[in-house]
Amino acid sequence: MSQNTYSKPKLIIGGKRIPEFENISFSERSGGEINQLSVSIGDPDYQDAHLFNAKVEFFLNEGLAEATPTFVGYIREINPSDTRISITAYDPRVFLAGKEAMPVVITDKNNYDGYSAVQFLGDVIKNQLNVTDTIIDISALSETNPPVPMKGYRTEGSAPYDIFLDLIENVVDDSSPKDPLEIFVAMEGDKIIVGNKRSLDSDRTLSLSFMDGIKFMSYNFQIPRTKAIVTGPGGSWGEFTYGNSPMGIVGTAFKSNKEYNAELSDVARIEVMKNYVESKEISLNVSRGFDIGLENIVYVNVPDKTLRGNHRVTSKDINVSRSGVNCTLGLDKRIPRVGDYLERKIKLI
Repeated sequence: MSQNTYSKPKLIIGGKRIPEFENISFSERSGGEINQLSVSIGDPDYQDAHLFNAKVEFFLNEGLAEATPTFVGYIREINPSDTRISITAYDPRVFLAGKEAMPVVITDKNNYDGYSAVQFLGDVIKNQLNVTDTIIDISALSETNPPVPMKGYRTEGSAPYDIFLDLIENVVDDSSPKDPLEIFVAMEGDKIIVGNKRSLDSDRTLSLSFMDGIKFMSYNFQIPRTKAIVTGPGGSWGEFTYGNSPMGIVGTAFKSNKEYNAELSDVARIEVMKNYVESKEISLNVSRGFDIGLENIVYVNVPDKTLRGNHRVTSKDINVSRSGVNCTLGLDKRIPRVGDYLERKIKLI
């Protein structure tokens, strides 16, 4: 398998290096989605190996040898044929999500009322998942801004990661009214990272241009919503209109459980500004920066003034084949969380 000199990918399954892989596809998305790695191995003898739930480590080795793998996960799907075997692995959050996860029951007698959402997630990982081995490293787990309380949360039985995502879904750091900062979840190897997404004014992690790093790019631009009307219980309502509307006013209407008009006006403003900041959808095929993490800031240095500037990384797709390594970064626009990991079909040899 030929590789460029800048990246020398390495695949390890169950502690053993696998040089026979033909193709590797890695996908990472914002919104709390579980990372996925698909591998095609040109050796049908691997069908005899005990692959289900085997640990997978994928190293890109971009520039030089890495101490931290790009992906750590566990094999949950296996598709053999006469000439090769295809496997799919998901990052360790898969053990906490969906119908396959051990559900958490939270009642008036047994609850997490004194915990924040982050403390709840850390407690479940420590005491239910990492019982004999460290499946998810929580050493970098930090509190969100603002903290999300668990007080009053009850469930007859739900997957813990699903509970966590539901709790943080509409929570934002609103200290910058024009750029509300939502909470994000990501994995760095086997380490879980929780925090607020970065302001567009933050220091950039990477700078890319057509002369340095960008192979080609595409983009979509939607006219952003500039007005929102929100209704609440008992006839309460709120609205917000963003004054900077050079392309005309585009509105939206939705409901909230907030009770007071002022609260509903804040909900409307946050919805408008979130949509306004993320109205672009940029795709960059790049020759470097393969290891950049979600929510990091990329400066796109291109002639088009509407695209030039700071953008957030919201997705990453990497494909490794005999011809080399191909990496595409998605910027700004976020794909809605659909929870597709909830209905995974496990395929066994």
